[in-house]
Amino acid sequence: MTEREIHPRRDRREDILQASLNLFAEKGFHGTSMRDIAKAADITEGLIYHYFASKRDLFTAIIEEYSFLPLLRTLPELAGQLDLRGLLLVLARGFYDVLRQNTQLTRLLLQEVQIFPEEKEAFFADAVGESISELARILDGRMSERVRTQVDPQVASRLFFNALLAFFVEQEILGGKHLLPADEQVYIEHLVEMFVKRLGSGRNGPRPV
Repeated sequence: MTEREIHPRRDRREDILQASLNLFAEKGFHGTSMRDIAKAADITEGLIYHYFASKRDLFTAIIEEYSFLPLLRTLPELAGQLDLRGLLLVLARGFYDVLRQNTQLTRLLLQEVQIFPEEKEAFFADAVGESISELARILDGRMSERVRTQVDPQVASRLFFNALLAFFVEQEILGGKHLLPADEQVYIEHLVEMFVKRLGSGRNGPRPV
């Protein structure tokens, strides 16, 4: 018995997601039809609707499957084990690795979120909003009372993710690694060091309520 026969539901769903991601990145969200996806995944169009109610559901599932969200959801456990420097290093390296491993997804999001408001809303509410909020909660728990009066944890969290995304886009999307090459590990370490110097080393675990 083949692996596909043992896990048909999982494999078919993954086939649909991967085919959708490839086509969305190549033809754009609105340039891709359900028929196109079915053909690429070698299934019937009706089977797609067994797993996903619409293309927007597919788009949201792609973010859930291939974006940073799975790693993000390990943060509460990591936060109890690492100081702030260690936590930010793991987070930054993981975030950058996800971007690099899923360049198609990054290209898709950069194309589509600027044009289509519904897809932009889904992406920002799910991936960006949850990432910023979760890191902000952890930063708030690690800040001293003095630092908390000077630094907004939501703004700090946004700056952290934006700095990583901007570096990735510069290097991988805009051709910077050929024109303005930079060592990603050095960049990440400098970024984390600046945050730690500003926020303090932090405690292992959240601030008591």
